[in-house]
Amino acid sequence: MTQEFSLTEGKISTTLLRFALPFLLASFLQALYGAADLYVVGRFDTAAGVSAVAIGSQVMQTITGIILGISTGGTVLLGRCIGEANPRGAAKAVGTIASSFCFLQ
Repeated sequence: MTQEFSLTEGKISTTLLRFALPFLLASFLQALYGAADLYVVGRFDTAAGVSAVAIGSQVMQTITGIILGISTGGTVLLGRCIGEANPRGAAKAVGTIASSFCFLQ
């Protein structure tokens, strides 16, 4: 049996940490991936290669942050529409989120 997770009940700090943990973990893994790249390139390449990997890692971190921000904002908007029992608004929110991600590609 699965336990339902409610964002409107319980202690705020515990609920917020439980909600934010996947985002924090994704950011940590992205940073760890960049560090591993820097380590390998640093052992086998020149300073120019290390600089290129460092810049590429920062660009990827920024892109990941933008995508997480858009998806989090879309989830909030969708949750609000569902909470208001507004299926037309929920459908528009899903369409807007999907078109935003298509535009990013």
